Amino acid sequence: MKDFWSSHQWPPSERRVHWHLLFQGEPDVHRFAHAHADLLSRYPQLTHVPVEWLHATIQSIGPLTDEQSTAVAEAGRAVLADLQPFDIEIGPAHAIHNGVVVDLYPEENLSIVYWALRKATEGVVGPDALPPAPELFWPHLSLAYSNTRWSDDDLKRALAKEVRPSRARMTVERVVLVEQQQDWRRLYSWTAHATIPLGRALPITTNLGGES
Repeated sequence: MKDFWSSHQWPPSERRVHWHLLFQGEPDVHRFAHAHADLLSRYPQLTHVPVEWLHATIQSIGPLTDEQSTAVAEAGRAVLADLQPFDIEIGPAHAIHNGVVVDLYPEENLSIVYWALRKATEGVVGPDALPPAPELFWPHLSLAYSNTRWSDDDLKRALAKEVRPSRARMTVERVVLVEQQQDWRRLYSWTAHATIPLGRALPITTNLGGES
């Protein structure tokens, strides 16, 4: 496994805007994460993601002004207004090249959200301001990041044989535009700029000062 942090170092104090799917108030997702905690704690080569900072990145954007963030949020609200909430499953967890991740299903609905938000964001900041678009969107959340280069064969076996919790389930009702900061080699945290509902049943909420 590679060192995640060696290729993910932001300039000090830089804050980057992201579209996230968050998991506060989702006890089944928290249960799934806690089921892996004892196993992952056996590996000092892993930097664990605290349950309160679990997230699935939909789209990384970059540094924006408050005015740009507000415009991106409004563009996101417009494209999500006609998309209805949907259910997803979380799991299983597996080791990849730089950490331990959990897949989210079904990918089709999450991909629709991704492409809608990407196009909306491009309309505000321009396509060149965003990372290159993938051929296929890969929805996932990270449970841990690798903090060194090491052989993870034992971890892969343990994830397959020792921890077999049922998949978690939740309903995707909203996405959150956040201003994120990096505590390098420790964690990502953020402040929520706007919470955007899917569909028209829930009001848009903004938060320029408090944590999500």
